[in-house]
Amino acid sequence: MSPQNIRRNKLIWIGLLLTIAAVLSQGLYFTRLPGQHVFPWLNLALAIVAVILLTIGLLRAFRQPDLYRGKISGSISTLLAVVILIFTVTMFVDVRKVPASAGAPKVGQKAPDFMLSDIHGQNVSLSQLLSSPEGGAPPKATLLVFYRGYW
Repeated sequence: MSPQNIRRNKLIWIGLLLTIAAVLSQGLYFTRLPGQHVFPWLNLALAIVAVILLTIGLLRAFRQPDLYRGKISGSISTLLAVVILIFTVTMFVDVRKVPASAGAPKVGQKAPDFMLSDIHGQNVSLSQLLSSPEGGAPPKATLLVFYRGYW
């Protein structure tokens, strides 16, 4: 067959686009959108479909080289998609191993009383922060900010 009659291997390009979509959809873990529990399954499904399409496209390129092109790009894309699928499956499994924080207060629940030092080194308790100042109404809430890291 002449080089003009060789077809583009669309499955390789669709699989590559789905691989990119699977990587970009990883960012949906950190959003506050309704239905957030669906996103891990979406990432996994996109990666699996991408690997399947790329594998079919790669098999086409190697079994029918006179009809389809894409041996090199298909091989690289399939390898990339398999690495991303392995990463996605690993993250999918590892995220589920995080233990639940049973002792942590729930949203809206009153935190237990504690004492910490403020920015001036003075000890302050939660009950002090929630007590009414002289001649004023007691505050309704206190915002606690925890910084992770080292100073």
